[in-house]
This record gives sequence, C-alpha cells and structure tokens, in this order.
Amino acid sequence: MKNRIIINRKNSIWGTPLLILIFIANVLICINDTFPNISDLHNNEAIVKIVPITPLLISSLPTPAILLLTMIANAIPCKERVLKIMERILIIMLSINFASIAISFIILVPLQYYAMPKLGYTNCSILRDHPTIYFTDWVKNPEWCVRGKTREWVKEQARLSGNLENP
Repeated sequence: MKNRIIINRKNSIWGTPLLILIFIANVLICINDTFPNISDLHNNEAIVKIVPITPLLISSLPTPAILLLTMIANAIPCKERVLKIMERILIIMLSINFASIAISFIILVPLQYYAMPKLGYTNCSILRDHPTIYFTDWVKNPEWCVRGKTREWVKEQARLSGNLENP
C-alpha cells in the first residue's frame, strides 16, 4: 500500500502538468476551431467546414480534469470508496466519449450529405488543404469551389458578390 502511494506521487509529478496541458489544448481547439465552425453553420456563411468528430471534442473536455482529480486522489491516500467513485466517473466519461465517436461516424457523416444540400450548400473537396478525412468543406455557391483556392478566398468572393445572404 505504501509503495503504491509513493509510485502514484512520483507519477503525479509529470502527470499533473501533462493533464493540464491536454486540458488547455482541448479548450483551445474548441474555442479556435469547433465553436467558429458551429457559428458559421448557424449564421449560414458562404463556406462551412463540417468536422464529424466535433461531439468527441466537446464531450472530452472534462476528461483531463477528471483524470487529474483521480490522480490526486490516488496520490493522497483517499478512502477506497472515494477511489471507486472516481473510477465510476471515469468509466462513464469514457462511455460518453465512445458513444460520441459512434454518433459522429454512424449518424453525423451521412447526415451532412443529406442535410447540407437541403440548406443550399454544395460539397467542395478541391479547395487548398483539402481533402482530408477529418473535415468536409461546403460552399453556398458552386462557382466558388475552385481548385487550389482557400476558404478565405471563398469568403472574399461571397463578400464581393454582394450577396446579402452571405455578407
């Protein structure tokens, strides 16, 4: 028992900063990439990037924090009951993350090919930095889908066209 506590304390020396960095990286990805993509779709922008794994990014936000609390609970000799609760929480979080992966690939990928054309978008797989397996670009006007051009170019074309729907 005492040996396990010493090992857990040694592991927490490098594990704590690592989990904090993972949490910060996850938050930054959500702020800089995920939320703007959702906002673009909501605002009916000229170009929308659909990332099927978005539910996993959002559902995995609390996972590093829960892992950090579990690591601290193991480093401090907590009661067995507390450790069992932390273990159950981790199992629930992992189940939610696996479910979000399943939802992403079984439901969201086919749904985008059904719903996006109904919203007036056309699949555009020839823009620069595309195609990838991680996201799909959709444009409002098929004429804006030009090989080698960037997403910023498409936004500029929408602005120059004076299209009130996509300023």
